[in-house]
Amino acid sequence: MILHDGFGAPVSHHNQAAVDAFTQAAVRLLEYAPAPGTMIKAVLKTDPDFIMARCFLAGMYLISSDKRKQAHLRAEYDVLVGLANKANARELGHIQAMTLWLSGDFYAASQAYADILLHCPRDLCALQFGHQVDFLLGQASSCRDRPTRVMAQWSEADPEYSFVLGMSAFGLEECGHYPQAEAAAIKAVSLNPADTWSVHALAHCYEMQGKVDEGLGFMERCEAHWGGDSYMSIHNRWHQQLYWLEQCEFDRALAAHDEYMLVTDRSELMDVHDSAALLWRLNMDGVDTGDRWGIVADQYAKVLDQAYMPFTDLHAMMAFTAAGRDAEAKALIAALEANQEGSGTSSIVIRTAGLPIVRGLQAFGRGDYEKAKGLLSGARHSAHLFGGSIAQRDVINLTLIEAASRSGDRAMVEGLIAERSVLKHETPLTDFFRNRAAAAAA
Repeated sequence: MILHDGFGAPVSHHNQAAVDAFTQAAVRLLEYAPAPGTMIKAVLKTDPDFIMARCFLAGMYLISSDKRKQAHLRAEYDVLVGLANKANARELGHIQAMTLWLSGDFYAASQAYADILLHCPRDLCALQFGHQVDFLLGQASSCRDRPTRVMAQWSEADPEYSFVLGMSAFGLEECGHYPQAEAAAIKAVSLNPADTWSVHALAHCYEMQGKVDEGLGFMERCEAHWGGDSYMSIHNRWHQQLYWLEQCEFDRALAAHDEYMLVTDRSELMDVHDSAALLWRLNMDGVDTGDRWGIVADQYAKVLDQAYMPFTDLHAMMAFTAAGRDAEAKALIAALEANQEGSGTSSIVIRTAGLPIVRGLQAFGRGDYEKAKGLLSGARHSAHLFGGSIAQRDVINLTLIEAASRSGDRAMVEGLIAERSVLKHETPLTDFFRNRAAAAAA
């Protein structure tokens, strides 16, 4: 008898209790709730040959943006290779995705997760892992199309339907389909107010359209659902603070950072990115962020030689330059230079966009605004290769605006503001940019 997980996807395992526990862990990950890894490790302790459970744990390591987790992925993969002769087609697809990822071909790994869904559209693990890989690689169209491909196999009768809708909403938003994205995100949140990824998708929709009042109102109304013990809570705080920045409420954003986002030695790397990105914006807005950069730079010093995810390198350079850590900044550039000529995805991104943009931030931090302008303007349209979202990568454009302003290049500032205003309503921050540029030019 073939068993299925709680989503309706087949598993090769034959212990129903273990399959049920696996489903619970997978739902926890979809909710970005704490401890899915702890839960699945408990399952594997009693059922070490549960292939899909091991694929799930390996997938969690795979979608981590921290290269230090890749040793754990390799260890799980080695076990899975030994179990592969007992795996079903779905599970073999997951193992294939890991094979490709560990070989350095991240784009092929993304496609391997997509291939699983063609024959097993109820595999929510393949959907979520693939969705997060799209996010890490900046593949906006795939981020949109992946959940669309399986949507017909899901309905409101499924408890997990909001998760599929939320992924669809985020992909639609990243491709600029704002009305459709907003409708999907609103539907998802109405079905499941605790779906923090769908909350995140709707926050993006409002931010990208400059709907500051709507965004703030929404985030405040549902804070009880997204602001608690969730892996998305800090990032959703970051989105809330972007609205305050648009209103030029800089002190309020800094106070919220200090209440919720201060980095510690135990902070996850993605949370460190959020802190760095907010502090960098506040610095450019003229806010004194004091000694907050030290602990942030300390965390990036631990990973500066990874040359793995340029999205991490981008934020690391912010921290090193802001904290005056020139030695670490130089070491980061050296690590990127040493790894730019490979054939893997990381090397491709480093040489195409990573090095020029990270060097541009370094030049900005040193006060060489002309050099920063040249490097950032020349590579910013390839920045999607960094991964992350449009809202996150917007820090590159903001830095370019500030470099232009500080160098007295008012024409560039006006041109960049015109770009921002095509789809996004002008805000008090827009006037702030103009006034700063005028003062610098005068």
